[in-house]
Amino acid sequence: MTSRSLPRRRRRLVVASGIALVSGAVLAPVVNAATPAATTTATTVTTPSTKRLHDDFNGDGYPDLAIGAPGTPLNGQAKAGAVSVLYGSSGGLSTSRKQTLTWASRSTAPQQTGYGSNLQSGDLDRDGYADLLSLVDMSPISGYDGRFLAVNWGGSKGLSATPTLLGNVPASSRGVFVVADVDGDRNPDVAAWGDDYGDENAPGDGSVLHGPFKRDGSSARTTRFTLFPGEEWYAIAMAAGDVTGDGVADLAVSVRQQDAEAGTGGVALLTGGPSGFTYKGLLKDSQGRLIRGDDVAIGDLDKDGHADIVAGHSVDGTDYDIGLPVKGGAIAVVYGGRNGVSTTRKPVWINQDTAGVPGVGEWGDGMGAGLSIGDTNGDGYPDVATGLPGEDFDGLTDAGTVLVLRGSANGLTTTDIKSFSQNTAGVPGTAEKLDRFGGETALVDANGDKKDGLVVGDWSENANNGAAWVFSAASGGITASGSFSFGSSTMGLPATGALFGGSVGD
Repeated sequence: MTSRSLPRRRRRLVVASGIALVSGAVLAPVVNAATPAATTTATTVTTPSTKRLHDDFNGDGYPDLAIGAPGTPLNGQAKAGAVSVLYGSSGGLSTSRKQTLTWASRSTAPQQTGYGSNLQSGDLDRDGYADLLSLVDMSPISGYDGRFLAVNWGGSKGLSATPTLLGNVPASSRGVFVVADVDGDRNPDVAAWGDDYGDENAPGDGSVLHGPFKRDGSSARTTRFTLFPGEEWYAIAMAAGDVTGDGVADLAVSVRQQDAEAGTGGVALLTGGPSGFTYKGLLKDSQGRLIRGDDVAIGDLDKDGHADIVAGHSVDGTDYDIGLPVKGGAIAVVYGGRNGVSTTRKPVWINQDTAGVPGVGEWGDGMGAGLSIGDTNGDGYPDVATGLPGEDFDGLTDAGTVLVLRGSANGLTTTDIKSFSQNTAGVPGTAEKLDRFGGETALVDANGDKKDGLVVGDWSENANNGAAWVFSAASGGITASGSFSFGSSTMGLPATGALFGGSVGD
């Protein structure tokens, strides 16, 4: 199988889609201030708790799910984009509790594409309701093309119908951003990678839009940071979490050298704080080799109070892979510690040639794509879901699978791994060549039972129409029993070329 770049949401594609459960600080509620919402069939439910969650758009206490379809054609414009929202409840996710969002007012002038890309959420305005962010491509704005961040504001009736553009987002951001409290003031911030507000002589700069935000899209203030002064680097992935255990979010940024092939670069760790980021260097494995990732996620897998960094090395077969256990893709786990990286627990590589992992590593399998982290069995230890969208089986090329690996007191383990494909008993559909099932995953506790269910996005399904699958969780973890799938047509949107469910904002 040949190696190829896997289409990924938020980070690499000019147009990428998204399933969003999103990173961002969980904050205490303040005064509710809802805005008019788009038409929704979501009904009122009994609130299980008064806690506001960072992915709870309507404030009912249950996490919600947003799925992007940035290829959706609308109003005569190809790839205008759309967002579908499923609202959580005591019964979990259902397509009967839904909301659809489009951006009709931006569909023709100026031209806008890719609404629904790189979805992420957080309570930006501190009103107790999570807000939804989407990457969008626009041309022209202020005299140049660029990528911008649009916000649909949360409220008691759901998300607002019309998005608002955030101000001061770098136009050349490449679509890489994350929502988290990186300065320790308990307000969600937006960290975005970009070229110094369009200055092509200063590539590689990042910007932080500090919260709280106002509903006109303005932030409290904006600061900048640079990883490699005078050098041309760019980011392809970014994740936030408290690696040092000090209560402030840190960043893991997967970076590449400008104009270099896949496999170059590494994963940089920046610790957050009131005075800005502190650069801790590029992550290395136990043999001192650079860890390179095409995706990255952060979660406390061993529950020691320090979040751990998971890098997905899904694009294999380059010269930079020589000597690394990454055939067919891999995930690398770097455990967090007080100063950033643990001094007692060594980094580990896991691929399909690792004992206990289902299957066999083959070039182009894509393990490490679509990373997400959550507790799927309620034991208190976060687990890791990863797609292998290039996995071959039953004579089918690139049919795709998803693996769920368990967290434990000893870190990520390869025992009792769950594996799912469209040929797994109970999973809707039938595996076909080039389906690329597992291109994206998300883990979400939509019914409030302290166990995260699995959502799988597959932008390639049915000739790039795309689809999503929803799996529930039980004491034994993710189960295929009762799983269901759906796409744009179910949500009342055009399906042709919609790229429904193609990437995750986490």
